[in-house]
Amino acid sequence: MVFCKNIERIRQALQKLTGTNLFNPEVYYLEHLPAKLVWGQVGEVILIALSLSLLATLYPSWRAAKTDPVEALRHE
Repeated sequence: MVFCKNIERIRQALQKLTGTNLFNPEVYYLEHLPAKLVWGQVGEVILIALSLSLLATLYPSWRAAKTDPVEALRHE
């Protein structure tokens, strides 16, 4: 979100740093980089990321719950 809000400043800083014209208006027909932050999409991405993280932990925790700690330590 910080990147999206500051994309034009970042582009200008990179132009000064490299000495090149990034996204030349004659080629790309852009005077500035457009960026629109849609809060609904941000929420969806956060919700999906949290859901996938939860799902990724279910199988390992289910396997760990079935494992006898004494047997697990004895095999190592």
